[in-house]
Amino acid sequence: MLTSGMIVSDRQMFDRDRPPPTRRRVGAAERLLVLLSAALAVVTVLPANGAFAASEEPWEFDGGGWGHGVGLSQFGALGMAEEGDSVEEILDFYYSADAYLGELPGTHWTTETEGLKIGLQQSVTTIDIEAIGGNIEICQPAADCSDVSETIEPGELWRFEVNGSDPSECRFREIGVGNTGYHACDARLTKAASTGIRFDIDDVEYARGAIEFVPATDSFHAIVRIDLEQYLYGLAEVPSSWHPTALQVQAVIGRTFAVATAVARGGSDGSGVLSSCGCHLRDTASDQVYAGWSQEAPAWNGAVDDTAGDVLKHPESWLTLDLVETFYSSSNGGASENNEDVWPGTPRPWLRSVVDPYSSDPNINPLANWKILVTDEDMATALGWDRALDAFVLEGPPGLQVRFTGKDGGADVETLLNGTEIASILKTYGVESGGGQVRVSPYISQVIDPPGFDDIVGHLFEADIEWLLAEEITQGCNPPANTQFCPEDSVSREVMAAFLNRYLDLPAASQDYFTDDDNSIFEDDINRLAEAGITTGCGGTNFCPKNVVDRGQMAAFLVRALGLTDNGGGDLFIDDDNSIFENDIDRLGTAGITKGCNPPTNDRYCPDLPVSRGAMAAFLHRADDL
Repeated sequence: MLTSGMIVSDRQMFDRDRPPPTRRRVGAAERLLVLLSAALAVVTVLPANGAFAASEEPWEFDGGGWGHGVGLSQFGALGMAEEGDSVEEILDFYYSADAYLGELPGTHWTTETEGLKIGLQQSVTTIDIEAIGGNIEICQPAADCSDVSETIEPGELWRFEVNGSDPSECRFREIGVGNTGYHACDARLTKAASTGIRFDIDDVEYARGAIEFVPATDSFHAIVRIDLEQYLYGLAEVPSSWHPTALQVQAVIGRTFAVATAVARGGSDGSGVLSSCGCHLRDTASDQVYAGWSQEAPAWNGAVDDTAGDVLKHPESWLTLDLVETFYSSSNGGASENNEDVWPGTPRPWLRSVVDPYSSDPNINPLANWKILVTDEDMATALGWDRALDAFVLEGPPGLQVRFTGKDGGADVETLLNGTEIASILKTYGVESGGGQVRVSPYISQVIDPPGFDDIVGHLFEADIEWLLAEEITQGCNPPANTQFCPEDSVSREVMAAFLNRYLDLPAASQDYFTDDDNSIFEDDINRLAEAGITTGCGGTNFCPKNVVDRGQMAAFLVRALGLTDNGGGDLFIDDDNSIFENDIDRLGTAGITKGCNPPTNDRYCPDLPVSRGAMAAFLHRADDL
C-alpha cells in the first residue's frame, strides 16, 4: 500500500504519486507499463452547461446487521446462548458489567391488571371486529356503557366507524343488520369469560386484556389495555424456537424496555400517554413488535414466566427504579453502536459500543453481511444534488462518518452523513445485490462510489480520471452515451489542447494560428493554447493535431502551462540529453510532477514514450495539487 505523498515511478504508475482513497478499489500496482492503444483518443466537446452523464455502474454499500445497532444484538445473544453463556453474562456483555438484574417492585405497571396501553392502530376511521371462542361485550363510553351495551357473538362481523357528517362521533354496527347509533368515539371491548375468547381486530387476534377505542382528531386510536406479563406473551421479536437462554434474555430486555418506555412517556403512575396513539407503546418495530395471540407459544411463554418481574437496572440510570433503556436490534455488522452516534442525546454508560463477533458470524446471523446497490441517479436524488461523485469514509464503523462530494448547479458540494442517515438512504433507494429484501444497519464497512466511466474500474488512474470528470475537463470518449473514458488510448496533440484549455480555462483567441486544424473540433482549444504561449505548433503554420503526444512534449506543454522555471540544477535524467525538451523535463521533475520511468533507480524519463489518456489525467491531477 502506498503512503500519502509518496512519488512512485512514472513507468510503474504513470505519474501517480497519491494512493487511491482507501474506500476505492485499487488497480494492479505491480503493472509496470500501461498498455498503449494504437487508436487515437476521442474526446467529446463539453456542452455549455457542463452536464455530465451518470455512470451506468451503481454505488455499492457493504455492511452487516439489521436495525439501529444500539445495545443488544438478538442474533448475537443467540450465538452466546448456544455457546453456553448465561442470561446475566449476555446482558453484561451488551449493556456493561455495571448493569444488573433486579426485580420490578409493586408499582402501577405490576399491580394494575390493565396498566399497559399498547397502540394497535392510529388515527383510523373504521375497524372490523369479530369474536372468536365466545362473546365480546361492547361498552360505549368505555367507562360505564351508558350509551351502548351490546354483545358481539361468534360468526358476526361488526364495525366501529366514524360518522362522515360529524367525525367527533362513532358507532358500532353489525354488517348487514343494524347499528347502535352515533356516540362519542370512546368505547371498550371486553370478553364475556376470562378464558377461551379472542378479539379479532382487522384480522389480528388478541387473547389478552381489553380493547379500547380512543377519540382522536376526526378519527380514533385502537389500543389494547393489558397486564405487563401478558403483554410480553404477545411480543414477536424472536422465534420461539430459539435457544431457551436467548428467549429468557429477550423476555428480560422486552420487559425492561416496555416499563422504561412507559415510565418515560407516562410517568410512574402511567397517567401520561403518547398523543399520537393514546398509548404507552406502539405495537410496531418503532417500539416493540406486539403480534398478540399469533406469537404465543409454550417455549416463549415459558421464558416470560421464568423471568417474571426481572428487569435490567443500572446505578447511573436517569429513570425511576434505575431502569435501563434496553435498546436492541436484530444484529450489527461486528460492533454495536454508541447511542449518541445513532440518536442525538446524552451518552448512556450501558449503551457503549462493544465488538460483537457473534453478530458478524454468518453461521449465526443470516444478515452478517450484505451488499446494497444504489444507482447514480438515485444517489444524487437522495443527496439533493445534480451529481454525487465521491464518498470518503472518515470514521468507523461503528460511529460511521462519510463525506460525500458532488456537483450541484455547477458548484462543488459536500455533506457529512452518519451510518444511520446512510442506512435510511439505502432503505429508500437501495437494492440488495442478491435480490433479497433490503435490511440494513448503520454498520457500513465500505462505500464504493461508481467510476465516472464504466471502463476505469480498478485502473491505475481511476481516481485521477474521476477527478478529471468532476472538474469537467473531460466528458468521455463514446458520445453521446459518454460512459467510457478510453484510458489506454494515446493522447493526440488536439486532445491535449482540449484538456489543457479546460483545465486552465483560457480566454478566447484573437486569431487563427494554424492552417492544418480547420477540420478539428478542437480548433478553438488549439488557438487558445497558442495565444497563451503554451504551444508554437509543430513547424511553420502547422499544429499537427492528430500526432500523438510523447512524454517529452507533455513536459513542455505542462511547463509552459504552469509557468515552471526551476530546473533543480538540470540533468535529472540520463536518457533525455538529446531531447529538445530536456530543460522542461528537469523542471517537471523538480516540481514533483514526475520522478522517472525505471523504478527503483528512476534515473530515466523515457521522453519518447507516448502519453495515454489515463496518464494525462494523472499529470493534470498532480499539477493541480501544486
